[in-house]
Amino acid sequence: MLSQLRRIVQDVAQEPVLNNALAGLVSNVKNALKTECCSVYLADYEQQHFMLMATDGLNPEAVGQISIGFSEGLIGWVGQREEPINLAQAHLHPRFKVTPEVSEDRFSAFLGCPIIHHRKVLGVLTIQQGESRVFSEDEESFLVTLGVQLASVLVHAEMRQAASQNSKQQKSTGQLQGLPGAPGIAIGEGFVLEPSSDFDAISLKKVDDPEKELSRFYKAVKITKAEFNRLAERMAGHLPPDALAIFDVYHQLLDAASLGNEIEKQIHEGWCAKSALKRVVEKFARQFDDMDDPYLRERGTDIRDLGQRVLNHLLDTEQRHHKLPEKVVLVADNVTATMLAEIPRAQLVAIVSLKGSVNSHAAIMARALGIPAVMGLDELPLFHWQSKRLIVDGYRGQILVAPAEAIVAEYQALISEDAQLSARYQSEMHLNAQSACGAPFSLMVNAGLAIELESTQPSYTDGIGLYRTEFPFIMRNRFPTEAEQIELYKKVLASHPTKAVVMRTLDVGGDKALPYFSIIEENPFLGWRGIRLTLDHPEIFLVQIRAMLKANIGQGNLHILLPMISDLAEVDESLRLIKQATFELTDELAGTEIQLPKAKVGVMIEVPSIMYQLPELARKIDFCSVGTNDLTQYLLAVDRNNPRVAGLYDAMHPAVLRALHQMSLQAQGLQLPMSICGELAGEPAGVLILAAMGYDKFSMNSSNLAKIKWLLRRVNMSELQLLLPEILACQSPKQVRLQVQRFLDQKQLLNQLRA
Repeated sequence: MLSQLRRIVQDVAQEPVLNNALAGLVSNVKNALKTECCSVYLADYEQQHFMLMATDGLNPEAVGQISIGFSEGLIGWVGQREEPINLAQAHLHPRFKVTPEVSEDRFSAFLGCPIIHHRKVLGVLTIQQGESRVFSEDEESFLVTLGVQLASVLVHAEMRQAASQNSKQQKSTGQLQGLPGAPGIAIGEGFVLEPSSDFDAISLKKVDDPEKELSRFYKAVKITKAEFNRLAERMAGHLPPDALAIFDVYHQLLDAASLGNEIEKQIHEGWCAKSALKRVVEKFARQFDDMDDPYLRERGTDIRDLGQRVLNHLLDTEQRHHKLPEKVVLVADNVTATMLAEIPRAQLVAIVSLKGSVNSHAAIMARALGIPAVMGLDELPLFHWQSKRLIVDGYRGQILVAPAEAIVAEYQALISEDAQLSARYQSEMHLNAQSACGAPFSLMVNAGLAIELESTQPSYTDGIGLYRTEFPFIMRNRFPTEAEQIELYKKVLASHPTKAVVMRTLDVGGDKALPYFSIIEENPFLGWRGIRLTLDHPEIFLVQIRAMLKANIGQGNLHILLPMISDLAEVDESLRLIKQATFELTDELAGTEIQLPKAKVGVMIEVPSIMYQLPELARKIDFCSVGTNDLTQYLLAVDRNNPRVAGLYDAMHPAVLRALHQMSLQAQGLQLPMSICGELAGEPAGVLILAAMGYDKFSMNSSNLAKIKWLLRRVNMSELQLLLPEILACQSPKQVRLQVQRFLDQKQLLNQLRA
């Protein structure tokens, strides 16, 4: 059963034409379950009905012609109940709707299963039989499992078809809904950066020049065969002859009489070399997977290995240097810092990351750069984005593909409005950060991307509240040396002379991976990351601390921040190593007139456990900084990079706000300096709530600084203190936002803030 399910789903996923995919689906299901009829209906939410899209058993002329309302018939009932309906005599059921055009009079037994994606019913899959019987539990289980697996595949297929139609017609606008990653609106041309060479990441694509693709395929095969020859020679003295025979098998599989012939045929049909290779390799591998003989089943693994090697060489022979469009909308499976470095800042207007969510690091980087971003759009394969004209609406999380000129003009007007609002905020950047009643605030910037530091205005800020040291590590292909780190940290400390610069020690793991230090874990956000990693590798930690302390000579504005602290023992061990590094440097400087300034040490509050140890913590450290991104993630048990649960991740959740309020009260009582360096500080609603709680030091992306200063200068602390009890009494993030919106509306500020 499992192999049949896998084959049916893969066949649907590989077929680029939706109607053909559905036609193959119903035939395969009918044959697998040995029933007399299988049909699939897809939901049309504009028309409020299910349309018969494919059938094997009903009248084929009814396909695309017959629709059933959402509240009509058994199909509508399956959709309403969102669960399987299994009937022995369907025609006797009161919900049964007679539709003569489909010719289903001869069927009695009916089993319908909803196809649901992200809580939305996409369609209904049915099987029918003439015999009056209830379908078995195994049959029902098969259909339910198939429906679950088909959901995302069908969404992909619909998106592919919609994108293809838009690219051909260029008449209607394809609107895609994602997650808002960074605010703003931009218009540009899609530029795709491909992921690593992996069959799962290869999207099926047709081309106009088969001969060119054949040439690329032959070249990759030639390189692969030469590679096998070298491997066979190298292993000849270490493996018995029967084991070495596998290399001969690989040679034979690549020959024209075997896989090679099938791949050539696919290329002649118009598929690009990568797509042809993927289709043939997966087809043959599945055939072996389904065989009973264990030896033959293993050949499926051999075919996949062979295909992967050819794919690697195909990608190596591709032309990697594309001409960048004038206005680049960077599209990638998962946008990384290295990808951003490849695009000149002057040309980069927006980011589309198919994976990730509002608080993934791709989104954080976009906000740091002050450019719009939309996340979580993996329903549309990568190649469909290339060279498309795109409107990216980072406020609403929408992408408009190939928009009409009238729509482009509307969005150009919105971009002009944004520019006017930004100019209004910037006009007050030189003024003090304070409330309307004169209460002072400290506004600092989050930094880490070199490109971001260039846009920071040191004279208008109170320093750097969070310098992410991991990005310089990520941008290299090895650990940076102590000398390299000293040079970098000196520039950062000197960029804000006489002002505090908070440097977070290396915080990798989770969604921040080093290319030269791979960490593979099932639950990376709960695993080996932040201080846990660097304490396990004191050689990394000590070098970084030494570099920071040396860079601070002559500056005296260094604050060291420890990330991912979950208990006091980690603080003690970190302080011991910092003390060790200080003693080492003091010895090195003995006999010189150079003085080593003392750096303040703080802890990042992002793991809930440390929230309950503030009294003990206050006796060990100089300050705390609350990372609201991870704190929200851990309090709500939501992976902030997972678009499937992105709707549950919300820093405005009452539990998060109440935790922040309790920490503020406790920190004030302990006289422990506490700042906010998470994304919440850069949101208008967030900063108002935090200010009402008593927080007065905020660190944010430089792109948000002017807006936040402008807003704070227009509110009184007494007004915020009256707002706070209403906020803390809310039972949902939606209620919180409504309360803040009501407050801003009463102050006539709502229309002057776009968020």
